Amino acid sequence: MDGRNESDGPIIRWGIIGAGNVAEFKSGPALMQAPGSALVAIMRRDPDKARDFARRYGVPRWYTEVDALLADPEVDAVYVASPHHLHLAHVTRATQAGKAILCEKPVGVNTAEAQAVVDVCRASSVPLSVAYYRRYWPVVQEVRRLLADGAIGEVVQARVQLADQYVPDPERSWLTEPEQAGGGALANAGSHWIDLIRYLLGDVVGVTAVCSGHFGGFKTEDTIGVQMRLATEALVSLNVTLCSPGAVNEFDIAGTGGRLFAGALADGRLVLQRGNREPETLLFPRSNAAHMELVTEIVRRWLAGEPSPVPGEEAVAAWQIMAAAYRACRERRHIAVA
Repeated sequence: MDGRNESDGPIIRWGIIGAGNVAEFKSGPALMQAPGSALVAIMRRDPDKARDFARRYGVPRWYTEVDALLADPEVDAVYVASPHHLHLAHVTRATQAGKAILCEKPVGVNTAEAQAVVDVCRASSVPLSVAYYRRYWPVVQEVRRLLADGAIGEVVQARVQLADQYVPDPERSWLTEPEQAGGGALANAGSHWIDLIRYLLGDVVGVTAVCSGHFGGFKTEDTIGVQMRLATEALVSLNVTLCSPGAVNEFDIAGTGGRLFAGALADGRLVLQRGNREPETLLFPRSNAAHMELVTEIVRRWLAGEPSPVPGEEAVAAWQIMAAAYRACRERRHIAVA
């Protein structure tokens, strides 16, 4: 990989705030390789690690201070991949520098911070997109198309399951600190699925949830079960754990006329059953870089002067649902979603 993506046409030159694990394996390759995109600068507080990242991927410049990266005149846009509690501060400084922004999910540590990020970008007329990258995976786009076409009739219920194993890491210990992450299994991993539920199935109007912190020994929840009622009256269950090596990521949708089962979602495998017919197995492979499809769409839209594909308001809506789930965990009752 090389951060200097050669292009004959217009290009967006990116800088990364927080060039850590996510930037290394998910977003960085996309920022380097997507059409019309180039990674020209990265920031990480540890100078040795910043220098090493830049050297390995051919990134022209590296910094250890946020303001130094933002002062770089060759950076057009920034990918904010810092810990959640720093999102608002880093986005605010980036808007003051006039940079377009791609912010990691879930955007801040609560609904108010997510809304503040939206407000500060709007006030500065700065484009903002949220890194809910799974929306643009080919299999998700196909599920959305099939649902819109009525392939399985009216959605009655859906089941979403995610199982992963968080291995304690001193550099990412903030992920299990409530004040710094905003939550545990739901805010960190489950927020992607909250976003997909809304994207594919519509608005959530009611939530109940139960949380457990028994298995991981975290300060945040390590396992959560969320039950949601949609505006359509369909019911959705979401179960997330960070304490299993099973690597489950499934989306199972039952309708009045059939079923859609995507699992593992990352593999692009989709099973479609129409009525009582034999199920069809379809494959929709994605790029090797998890963010590639989203970054490609962001760059295309921004260069064309079009709105962001995942605007900040989507992060606010996801936080409203997660906040309701966390409140339901605390109070052990059903919570209406505003």
